[in-house]
Amino acid sequence: MSSTGTPIAPLIQVEGIHTFYGKSHILHGVTLHVGAGEVVGLLGRNGVGKSTTLKTIMGLVHPSQGQVLLAGQQVTDLPAHKLARLGIGYVPEDRRIFRLLTVSENLRTGLDRAGVTEARKQELLDKVFAYFPVLAERRSQAGGTLSGGEQQMLAIARAMMLEPKIILLDEPTEGLMPRMVSQIRQIVEALHGEGVAILLVEQNVPLTLAASQRVYIMEKGAVRHHAAASDLKVDDPVIRQYLGV
Repeated sequence: MSSTGTPIAPLIQVEGIHTFYGKSHILHGVTLHVGAGEVVGLLGRNGVGKSTTLKTIMGLVHPSQGQVLLAGQQVTDLPAHKLARLGIGYVPEDRRIFRLLTVSENLRTGLDRAGVTEARKQELLDKVFAYFPVLAERRSQAGGTLSGGEQQMLAIARAMMLEPKIILLDEPTEGLMPRMVSQIRQIVEALHGEGVAILLVEQNVPLTLAASQRVYIMEKGAVRHHAAASDLKVDDPVIRQYLGV
């Protein structure tokens, strides 16, 4: 629902997804949706299938059953690079920055697509550097020499260069100091303010509940609970049941 109570049209719909790794059945009929401009949290213990859900949406893992829709269009079988061009940004748990490239060179990899003029490329760089002043200060520094928090910012910034409609964020605060965690939350809120939808996989329950409009909770490869984030608290029995917090 929007702030006015109007239903938000689904941007991403995951319907009855089953995914296998070899003979291991990882996802068991996962169904969820993210509305345009909405922040949705995906919670659960380690190993329940949260990252696999994101990889399936992004075309990195192909489901044996079910479908993924983007703005109502079937995209289940499209490869990741085509989904990126359609507006899905993805920041994996391991960040996958180019360690030997400079910050600016890393960011420009997100501009390597048809129809982006040099003027627009500069506008996007300026916008990202305004979001991340620390990256502007280190624009000529190799990505591999950045701190963990700075590398996470670079990974998010690179996804932003694609001008996505939605960003899939996988554990963006894992291993970061509290100051960096706070900055990541501010970035999520700023993106939401600009109308970018976010599907946020996190172990940080307070951050997820604070940043999200809705939350799904997974267990053993399936969605077990779905609620408005405002209806849940960190010490809620549902949170304790499925996350042991």
